[in-house]
Amino acid sequence: MSLFLFSLACFSACLSVVGNLVNVSVPDPYMDEIFHIPQAQQYCLGNFTAWDSKITTLPGLYLISVGIISPLNSLAASLTREPPDINSCSTQNLRSLNVLFGLINLSLVYCITAQLHGEKQGYSSNLAILNSLNLSLLPVLYMFNFLYYTDAVSTTMVLLTYSLHLAGTRNLSSLAGLCSVLCRQTNIVWVFLVAALAAGQTITPEVKHHLAKTKHPPTIPLTSWGQIIELCQGTWALSRKPWRFARLLGLLIVDCIGYILVGIGFLIFVKLNEGIVVGDRSAHTAVLHVPQVLYFATFFTGLSFAFTVPHLGDFMVFVKRNKKNVLLLGILLAVVIRFTTMAHPYLLADNRHLTFYLWRRVFMKHWLIKYLCIPLYIFSLWSVARCLAKSDLMLKIVFPVCVFACLVPQQLLEFRYFIVPFLITRLQVKPSSVIKLTLEFLALVLINSAVFYLFLYKPFTWENNPGEMQRFMW
Repeated sequence: MSLFLFSLACFSACLSVVGNLVNVSVPDPYMDEIFHIPQAQQYCLGNFTAWDSKITTLPGLYLISVGIISPLNSLAASLTREPPDINSCSTQNLRSLNVLFGLINLSLVYCITAQLHGEKQGYSSNLAILNSLNLSLLPVLYMFNFLYYTDAVSTTMVLLTYSLHLAGTRNLSSLAGLCSVLCRQTNIVWVFLVAALAAGQTITPEVKHHLAKTKHPPTIPLTSWGQIIELCQGTWALSRKPWRFARLLGLLIVDCIGYILVGIGFLIFVKLNEGIVVGDRSAHTAVLHVPQVLYFATFFTGLSFAFTVPHLGDFMVFVKRNKKNVLLLGILLAVVIRFTTMAHPYLLADNRHLTFYLWRRVFMKHWLIKYLCIPLYIFSLWSVARCLAKSDLMLKIVFPVCVFACLVPQQLLEFRYFIVPFLITRLQVKPSSVIKLTLEFLALVLINSAVFYLFLYKPFTWENNPGEMQRFMW
């Protein structure tokens, strides 16, 4: 624990230094901060009816900000016997909240790592600390610790929901899930995932108990597919026993009531709001953008290279043993890429984002490029599946569905959408190699350093707006 606290202190110092550099170089609200910061300041003034129609997320970020800053401001005023500081919700103070959430995220990742792997053979708390530092340095998430965006707090609430579920406190977990949805509506997908994991803990023992009474002898499938088939068969057999099935439904309702209430509340919100997006919906219409899953898998494989590239030989063996299936998958991906690839107008026009250059200088170089990436996509999908291979059965079933539901409706290629699925996938990997973790750490530090160098010291201007500095960012 002392080593973790030391690591937390070092990470806090690092965040403080980088945060100060950001505040000095970019003192005014930048990019989406021009919407978020004024909205939070309205709430700080007690004006909870004011709303900027260009904001598309629920007000969880602003409510949490006021809930933290206002009590601290009142406490400081009572101690100094001076009026409350009207500038307590300044740009710098609001940004500092995300620094706080960055520290909380590190703590939650460490806690979840222990919850998932702490009882496994060879688990090391020291390696878990390094693993947690690496996940906290995930470049996209790390950058938004210093800007007043929803990503840091949204990630905190999802991780808290997951951690509380693993701790067995389902009601608190569902409450954290509600908070996560208030920060970002699409987090309902991850609340559903955690609810499915909770349901799995109720269903699986009941099904196994039923099968033990009806099968002679009971089987113990060794593969994930075999376990899934057995679970489906057992559930179907149980459903044919009305009283037993009614008992199972009752147990599910009792065990998952908190998640059910969150889901019902979300459906009511969608009905009243006539959609998921609040405010300006023009840039957030739902589409069928299947390659988003391929981009995510490649994103994960690239940033987790220390854990994925060493298994390239195993992948080649897999390909040799499954030539026909791999060929069919390649053809399917070619069809998917041909008919569902799309580029959001923001991706084509906004040269402040690194994805703009990725799309322009890679995918738009030649029409064949997107098809030449298919082998990389297949390896990336295989790598993600391999990382999930030893995880909870229900997670292996539901997680791909959740990734699909979260990413595919999004037209915009935006790496921020990959943060939560990346963390959940990477958390399933037991930290067992100091060499791999060190390589990953050095690579992440290098990437973050390069991105922040561009952001802080390489600003540029647009011809149509020469008086305002623009900056590179994720």
